[in-house]
Amino acid sequence: MQAIFDMFNERIQEIDLYFEALKELDQGNTEHLDAPFFDSEFIKILKANTLLMVYNLVESTVMGGILEIYDKLKQEGLTYSDVRKEIKDIWFAYKFRQVYDQQAHYNSYKDKAIEIVNSILTGEIIDLDRKATAISGNLDAQQIRNVCHDHGICFTPEAGCRGGVVLETVKDRRNDLAHGTLSFAECGRDYSIEDLVKIKEETVLFLRGLLNGMKQYYDGRQYKL
Repeated sequence: MQAIFDMFNERIQEIDLYFEALKELDQGNTEHLDAPFFDSEFIKILKANTLLMVYNLVESTVMGGILEIYDKLKQEGLTYSDVRKEIKDIWFAYKFRQVYDQQAHYNSYKDKAIEIVNSILTGEIIDLDRKATAISGNLDAQQIRNVCHDHGICFTPEAGCRGGVVLETVKDRRNDLAHGTLSFAECGRDYSIEDLVKIKEETVLFLRGLLNGMKQYYDGRQYKL
């Protein structure tokens, strides 16, 4: 799972670079910039944007880790009979949803059921994509635990992240900004840079524990029976 670890570290570097620039602006170090719009309102907007960056780190980490596991299932040529119950359930729901999402009628359900049975009997290789996950843009610590539980993945958050409680704040503010409930300036005024750094650090600690659990699952082939 080196790819997801590399991506994770790259995203953290991006956020850290953003924080360094934000700190300079917040301290008024703009003499070298020909930009009169660097006022307090603009700083608030920049602060709010850090929460979007942190949420992006959360979702990309969770989704990336799950997709690497799905890729491994396909690469190994695993079939329904080879994988643990949780993966069986995910695969079945994924297949069934393909017809359910189309508001199908009786014959469509019957045809899909026959297709699923034949896929199992003929040993079709498990092939899952992001639509098979329960990830829908509302990831907090509990939702991440749910995703892991659904796959049979166990993990322990690293000390210092308070169990990932801060991820609920990140998710809520991301949704406020995405849905227009708050403007960026309104959101940013509620947080100091120190607050945002702490949010980022606790989020990173939680995600490191998650990635370590995913790696153990991946390396130990715990997706198999």
